[in-house]
Amino acid sequence: MKKSLILSSALCMLLLTACGSSQAASDTAPAIGYANGISESRSYSEDTNGYYSDDYSYASDEAYASEDYDSADVPSYDAAASDSTAEPNAVSKEMLVYSCTMSVDTLNFETSLSGFRNALDTYGGFVEQENFSDGGSEGRWYSSSEEKWKSYTATVRIPSKDYDNFCNAAGGLGDLRSKNASVTNMSQEYSDLSTTLAIYEAKEARYLALLADITEDEYAIAVEKELTDIQIQIANLKTRMNTIETDVAYSYVYFTLNEVKEYKAEPVKTDTFAERLSSTLSSAGEGFLSFLEWLLFVIIYLAPYLVFLGIVAAVVIFIAKSVKKHKIAKAEKNAAKADEAAQSEEK
Repeated sequence: MKKSLILSSALCMLLLTACGSSQAASDTAPAIGYANGISESRSYSEDTNGYYSDDYSYASDEAYASEDYDSADVPSYDAAASDSTAEPNAVSKEMLVYSCTMSVDTLNFETSLSGFRNALDTYGGFVEQENFSDGGSEGRWYSSSEEKWKSYTATVRIPSKDYDNFCNAAGGLGDLRSKNASVTNMSQEYSDLSTTLAIYEAKEARYLALLADITEDEYAIAVEKELTDIQIQIANLKTRMNTIETDVAYSYVYFTLNEVKEYKAEPVKTDTFAERLSSTLSSAGEGFLSFLEWLLFVIIYLAPYLVFLGIVAAVVIFIAKSVKKHKIAKAEKNAAKADEAAQSEEK
């Protein structure tokens, strides 16, 4: 029991020392508190680019307080020494992410598109996403008279050192209709991430040292779980930092190229009476011919059905006449028999 209390006290001191080093490392780092052995609560909110969002909390198994461990088994830790050794590389004072959205109209679409791609190669950029449309309808029938308006949109990444030069080159490919540029300073976030990463790497080192001295499997598993959570957070932090470094090195350009055509006004023409009369007669004649053409096609289309209906009607009429003749003949025969019977009675 005495050894259990000693172990608990040693763990508390170890973790409180880590809390102190966290506070000294950065005032902007999320708060970390400890109680009842090992407990931690930390959250990351998703940034505007949606890179990561991670919330977790965990606590140690109460078995740490129920086993006999000597305080000598817990490795000592110098917070100041750990922070100095875990200090990341020097961070640039200004980590700027440039982005620009521009729209360009052009009379010669193919030439402007080729110029855009040449500028992309010249300044060492690359395309993240692009879309092309010829402006035609989506039907299966092709019409040479259909008016089409081509368009091209792309999201490209340009080395930040050539950002201004590329934007000027792209804007000169035609009529620059709109341009919106913005700059985001990522220095504060990157500094916070660096400080937090140093804290987690120091904690990782302490847990690795603690794990090396544990002989009981049950407690080793508990420490490994905590160590895994820390390593996951370290991976998330490094991923976000790498993303920021990439965004700083390569700026965003959202480019839209639209095909336009030069407007040519046609002269106003006033028709004479004879021209209007001729046009009206021509339209009436064309309309009548269209009606006759439609009627002809309707008749051709209905001809098989009309022939079938004619045959059915002829059969029905034939049967009706046959029945009628049969009835008349029967009636005449009955009348003749009646006359013969009447004459025999008279005799």
